[in-house]
Amino acid sequence: MKRTIVTAVIALVTAVTVIPASAAPSQAASPGFRDVTNHYQFYREISWMTDKGITTGYSGNWFRPEWEVSREAFAAFLYRLAGRPNVSLPSRSPFRDVPTNHQFYKEIVWLERQNITTGWSDGTFRPDLAIDRNAMAAFLYRFEGRPKFTAPSSSPFKDLRRSDPFYKEITWLRSSGITTGYSDGTFRPYASTSRAATAAFLFRGFGNSSYKAPAYVAPRSPWNSSLILNKARSQVGYREPSWRNNKFNDWIDGNSAWCQVFVAWVFYEAGYPEYVPREEYYDKDFFPSSVPSNHPSFVSRLQSAGVLDWNVSLSDLDPGDVVLINWGTGQGVSHAAIVHRVDGNGAWFYEGNTAAATGGSERGVYHRWRSLSVIDAVFSPQDYYDATH
Repeated sequence: MKRTIVTAVIALVTAVTVIPASAAPSQAASPGFRDVTNHYQFYREISWMTDKGITTGYSGNWFRPEWEVSREAFAAFLYRLAGRPNVSLPSRSPFRDVPTNHQFYKEIVWLERQNITTGWSDGTFRPDLAIDRNAMAAFLYRFEGRPKFTAPSSSPFKDLRRSDPFYKEITWLRSSGITTGYSDGTFRPYASTSRAATAAFLFRGFGNSSYKAPAYVAPRSPWNSSLILNKARSQVGYREPSWRNNKFNDWIDGNSAWCQVFVAWVFYEAGYPEYVPREEYYDKDFFPSSVPSNHPSFVSRLQSAGVLDWNVSLSDLDPGDVVLINWGTGQGVSHAAIVHRVDGNGAWFYEGNTAAATGGSERGVYHRWRSLSVIDAVFSPQDYYDATH
């Protein structure tokens, strides 16, 4: 369940992006993260964190807002928040599990020299361990210079006792207005938190209330058509066990003609889950009596996104594109397939819910040549993704 800003901030955020320490500040979300659009709950906070150069996200313009954060990542985060100060690196690491060639060696050394951390009693730092909320409170209290603070005699959280090791730090965090804890009155000191919650928390603690997030610009989607074609090719030879009873309909929990379901399945399995519509029904104009009036359809989704090219030439067909096929029976487009390669006056396609030959009944997945004359429309899955994110 997604948290509100208050409960997200309560979650002693432990998130910082795992990126090279040399990464330079970016221009926030311009272009934006694929998984953090301007409609996302913490868009402003994540944009601020990006603008400050604290994070650039992951390759391919992903932020991974629900991922937890490790201790090494949080060290890098605090180091960047401090302005990336100069650090004289020792030839011998202060922690036996952090070698001098560690990705975040400089950041962890800085953390130790600032007395923000002493590591564990066995001489380790445990860089890969997810940082928990009580350690986060301690790190941030020390990062702030150990401000004067008298802890309350009565705990503000029902799962936190005055005898707990980080009672002062946690109650300081609450008194500062950075966290209020969870709605059930707990603090959950040993829980981790998400990267999105971390952004919200850090913005409250260190951001400027006048900060205005930039307009969202959807990034151009990364693309490797060979991944699509390889996944489609791997299904050639599959045969439907019985009428509309097959693994592709099982995947979508449907029982309809499944050409478009096969296409969506291929993209999903290849690592591009939102590049084509994932709909049980093909089109409202094709066998309309079988399509619930309140249910979207494959073609209607594409029409709404404005990505269909209805004036198709061979030069428009690129590997990995998806075509809509019209058999000329007066029913309009009624089939979908994935472009493999152009050949002659047509192209080779990977397609499902099709028979072995004209008039055949053995439906399955085939690699088949089709003439340009039956292709009514084509769209680029990259365009569909970018238009809908």
